[in-house]
Amino acid sequence: MTLARAVTCPSCGGSIEVRAAGYTVTLACRYCGSVLDVAHEDVRLITAYKRANANFAIELGTRGTLFDVEWEAIGALRRRSSGAIWQEYLLFNPYAGYRWLVVADGEWQFGTMLLDQPEGAGASIEWRGERYALDDEATVETTTVLGEFYWRVSRGDRAQCTTFERGSDFLSRETTTDEVTWTQLVPVHQHEVEDAFAVRQRYKPRAGLATKRNGFFSAPGTDQNDLPMMFLMALGALLIIGIVQYVMSGPSLCANNRFSVIVGAATTTHKIGTIDVKRPWQFVTIQADSNDFSNRWVDLDYSLVNRRTQQSIDAYGIVEYYTGSDSDGPWTEGSHHGETLFAGVPRGSYDVYVDTGAHGWPIDPPANPADPNNPWSAPEAVSLWFNACTGGYSWGTFWIFAILLLGAPCLIVWWRHRG
Repeated sequence: MTLARAVTCPSCGGSIEVRAAGYTVTLACRYCGSVLDVAHEDVRLITAYKRANANFAIELGTRGTLFDVEWEAIGALRRRSSGAIWQEYLLFNPYAGYRWLVVADGEWQFGTMLLDQPEGAGASIEWRGERYALDDEATVETTTVLGEFYWRVSRGDRAQCTTFERGSDFLSRETTTDEVTWTQLVPVHQHEVEDAFAVRQRYKPRAGLATKRNGFFSAPGTDQNDLPMMFLMALGALLIIGIVQYVMSGPSLCANNRFSVIVGAATTTHKIGTIDVKRPWQFVTIQADSNDFSNRWVDLDYSLVNRRTQQSIDAYGIVEYYTGSDSDGPWTEGSHHGETLFAGVPRGSYDVYVDTGAHGWPIDPPANPADPNNPWSAPEAVSLWFNACTGGYSWGTFWIFAILLLGAPCLIVWWRHRG
């Protein structure tokens, strides 16, 4: 490497090294971010601004070996297009010249400027006997400039970028008002770049939220706060959805009753009571509780009958509880409690009915057992307590929203750090 030239930033007074002395035209101060013209001996100030935190993946001045050549990172750009954000690093070697290292969403590419331009136009081009197909075309804007460059560059510069692909290799054409440049981009494994330029060490996790932002949530070449913000917005939306569901569930008006159901007997119909739905649309929740029984289940067919129109809204419920023992020991299944939720019941007054049928497992006991020793013996019965109320909370709806809202950022985390 050649000796660096030292200059003083006219904006902040910081001492800056010009590593590619004799080649560099534009230099961005690493301390304050001011853009300088170093082609003049007095080092003219082009643009002055404070750089709060560039958060680049590679620190300028870092040297690393790629493709058997030692490169020094002398310049860095952050660019964006149609919502996508990435970073580009200008590498320099006094004998090999300039190269580019581009990173987006954790994927790295090594760029070489072309001296022999491709032939053709439109949807495909040809370069060195190989055909490349059109991949994308967009306007690219430079949002952050840091370090030194062999051309005049500044924040806000725009270029028309067209990329052509052939397998994993790309050719990129950038068109400005002054010139057209071509670059060949080939993939480089992330571990090679991390080992060469100490990316992993520079992004070593720190304590607190910064650990997640710089270590796990973000990939090199992206905004560092995007995923934490997505998670916070999703959690905020879930909180609002939960509050809205709770508020919209009221008011709660209830009817309750108690019945006994003969095990093994025919289905019987009972009226729980009458409830009034006050809102245009509202949930109705019916809870059923039973006494202590085993190896029995009760089928519950509910009906909400509108007293004005006689139209019925039906739903099914069950109360079941089983016990037993096998080679693994005692086991239980089911519950003496059951809950059924009606969604979107329209405003009106409703009579609440339930058809009940109790059954035994594995077979029903006789409904009228013959016991000659006890002529007053009664058939087995299951007692049921019912409570029907307007309102209720739909946890199913809540978890569907949770999956939809949190699914996207979780998928991005997996994609960025899948290996």
